Amino acid sequence: MEEELWALQKKEELEAKWKDSENCMLIFNRACERVRDSGSYMPPFGTQEKKLIQPKWEARVNGGFYVCPEAKPTFIIRFCGQY
Repeated sequence: MEEELWALQKKEELEAKWKDSENCMLIFNRACERVRDSGSYMPPFGTQEKKLIQPKWEARVNGGFYVCPEAKPTFIIRFCGQY
């Protein structure tokens, strides 16, 4: 009797766990769809990001390395004097 009860409880736990994992996969897939669709809301940001990431991927595939471009130096001249 106890073994049947134990087996029934384990079966219910497994079914609940399986249902939870299905829900997690559903939520994950919806999130992925939203990320994919978000490109239509912000196309310039997506293209800029791809331009920065693409050389890194190519370098990794070719066995090389990629160094990110540095910011260009800006020189500011400030004249101080009496008016």
